[in-house]
Amino acid sequence: MDNSITILGQIILIILGLFSTYIIFNFMRGFERELHHKKYYYVIAYILYTFIIFTLKGLVGEVPNIVITAALTAIIGHFLYNKKRIFVLYYFIYIIVLVSAQIVGNFLFSLICSFLNINFYSNEIYVITLSIIIQLMNFGVSRMFIAIYSKKRIDKITPVQYLNFLLLPIFSILNITTLMMYVQVYLSIQDIILLIANIASIIALNIFITNIFEAISKNNELKNQVVLYEQQSKMQYEYYNTLENKYDSSRKLIHDMKNHLQTIENLYQLQENEKAREYTEDMYKMFDKLNQRHYTRNRVLNIIINDKVQRAESLGISLNCCIDGVDLEFIKDIDLTIVFSNLLDNAIEGIQNINEGKEILLKIIKFNDFIVINISNCIDIAPISEGEEFKSTKKKHSGIGLQNVRMALEKYQGSMRINYDNKIFKVNIVIPIN
Repeated sequence: MDNSITILGQIILIILGLFSTYIIFNFMRGFERELHHKKYYYVIAYILYTFIIFTLKGLVGEVPNIVITAALTAIIGHFLYNKKRIFVLYYFIYIIVLVSAQIVGNFLFSLICSFLNINFYSNEIYVITLSIIIQLMNFGVSRMFIAIYSKKRIDKITPVQYLNFLLLPIFSILNITTLMMYVQVYLSIQDIILLIANIASIIALNIFITNIFEAISKNNELKNQVVLYEQQSKMQYEYYNTLENKYDSSRKLIHDMKNHLQTIENLYQLQENEKAREYTEDMYKMFDKLNQRHYTRNRVLNIIINDKVQRAESLGISLNCCIDGVDLEFIKDIDLTIVFSNLLDNAIEGIQNINEGKEILLKIIKFNDFIVINISNCIDIAPISEGEEFKSTKKKHSGIGLQNVRMALEKYQGSMRINYDNKIFKVNIVIPIN
């Protein structure tokens, strides 16, 4: 019996060692990755990392082991996943979080065993069970750590989402505890094989389900991007269609230019100065309509602003733009679409129902090493807020526009502040120039 437990413990220790390394590497891969090397680099690093941790576990104490683990994680993360120096600190914090989770897990498991009168007759079985439970907890904590930091897939974690993170690990812990309790009664070679197969299956299931959730999340993110690309394509189509219509109109105007000039000349000859002046003003208005507005050197942003100006004018709203010669080429087209389409749409929707002051001001300037964007519009009713977010007043609308804007800005270390009173709603954005 003792030999069987020793064999079981050694095999499970190897499985947990590999699982522990997987948890850490999976974290570095999903946290915020910017480096991509050939696959065999990661395989070699995975093997070396596991070997070093295994070797040092029995040679040094717990504190040196934690320091070495954190240092190895930071080194591998820096050279294989993200070379930004700040991430070295994040990797150290991550290891500290895992160690803290292990301490809490150890305490809670002891407390639950004491409270429910769960007795382990073999200390080795207790240690094996606790080791498995702690690694499952580490896996759940690791995924939650990524979600809380990145906010790319989960902007605000609700109690239901917390439950989704913890539900499978909780069931796995209950299952493993039950299995290990029965192991104490009798343990044969066949039992060892079945138990190891069960434990390996539970660990694999946790990895598999988590990857499924991650794939679904990425799929939803891609769907959102497709919608944004469609929106951008539609704006471009309408923009170029407008250009074509203006070109046709300009050809007609040029064709009739001789007749227009002749008419004005005849009016002056007949001393109809007032009519000649009105006719000339009408000609200027026709020319103004044919003029193409160039607000910025960025093609996509120019299309977006033209589209929103056209929409605003159709609603009797004045959209005034003050844009310096700022370079926005470092921002992806899709992120420009997310930021300016959402904010300008919100401004138009917020102002279209008021009676006076139907004016929106868009200002983009460069201040030192920052791009500063200000959008302001009049309001007659203060918006409904929930913490830092605002609820949409439209029916059947989730109001996630500002959340999308925040997530787009985070890619460029940008920040957004919103100020409002009873009359003015202001959005201020600051983006550092890389």
